Amino acid sequence: MEAQELTLDDGRRVLIRRGQAEDQENIKKLYTDVYGNSYTIPEIANAEKMAQALNDRHNYLWIVSQSGERIVGSVIFSVDPYHHLGQAFSGVIAADFRGCKLIYSMMRKAHESLLCEGGPCTMIYAMVRTFVSPNFHKHLKELGYIDTGIFPNVRRVRDYETHSFKICLGPNAFKDRRPLPRIYNQVQTMYRLVDRQLNLGPAIMRSVDLPPYTDPLLKLELAQPEDYPNGIEAEREKLRQANSLRFGFCPLLEPNTMLINKEKTVRAFLNFQPVDGHATMVGLETGKYDMVCLLESVAAACEKMGTKYLEVLASAYDPIIQAQLWQAYFLPCAWFPAARLADGQRLDYMFASRSFVPLNFKGLKLTEDCKPYLLEFFKLYTARLWEELVNA
Repeated sequence: MEAQELTLDDGRRVLIRRGQAEDQENIKKLYTDVYGNSYTIPEIANAEKMAQALNDRHNYLWIVSQSGERIVGSVIFSVDPYHHLGQAFSGVIAADFRGCKLIYSMMRKAHESLLCEGGPCTMIYAMVRTFVSPNFHKHLKELGYIDTGIFPNVRRVRDYETHSFKICLGPNAFKDRRPLPRIYNQVQTMYRLVDRQLNLGPAIMRSVDLPPYTDPLLKLELAQPEDYPNGIEAEREKLRQANSLRFGFCPLLEPNTMLINKEKTVRAFLNFQPVDGHATMVGLETGKYDMVCLLESVAAACEKMGTKYLEVLASAYDPIIQAQLWQAYFLPCAWFPAARLADGQRLDYMFASRSFVPLNFKGLKLTEDCKPYLLEFFKLYTARLWEELVNA
């Protein structure tokens, strides 16, 4: 990517370029100036991870804006070259450079490299804080980002935050998309909201009646690193190759935590950030136990170790697993169309999340594109509680 000099409306000049290893100290200072020491994303919070991302030209595109000797803007793009996906995250602008559309210019520069014909990505997604300036959401919309969901209480920097899920499509994003998702009836309204935006076509609705689970919860404990000298990711990959892994698709995330039962027949792989209690399940070995019982057992173990929010990606073509997630209080919250490349087709996925703290929507600044997803999520949240009360 070639550097670009930009003249702002007030006459100041900034240089938009790719971040380099020698920028690390100045980039860290920018995030500290804006967020203090409360920023939890590993590429920022962990010096080793930051250095790796700045040096990795294959899986990362880290864009910075420089004014004089200062780094005044930063945004990171990570790339999944197999699934041709990119993620934009951790955008930040110095206080005295806000209001200049600088983040817009930086992201547009990255898009020229990533989403161009023959580029590494067919789609870029972003999880965007809902209490930032409405102008920022407007600028993202100008870049082509479309809302397809919401993540309530997903992160905590200073307070719990609700993020919107947005995707930006390249020219061939839906070229090989598999049509006709098969969805559980509680998912249909969210799908219709997304369909209005993207014209995905019809979905097949399925009612699923599950018996109440009666098995006792499994006791899951943290796996000890010394028991897995090749690392947790190697264990997950072994199960994936043996076709013994559920919920194994989660782009651009690797497990750093594993929960196991005493017999080691159940293993739950998590990407867990203890600073704010955010967790994503990125794989599950079921040991032939009831799925709802397993999901409840994982949730209980996660809550015990300090998890505040737990999410999972589930197939959009499996209404039974969607119903099992619903029964275990994992509520549908976002749609990820054409996310996974498998056997020459691009498959839709659905995010489902479970929160372990009371929902807090104070300070939200919702756009009209984002608001319907939060309203639908809250409707599902209360409907699930109502089901529990009726069946008590």
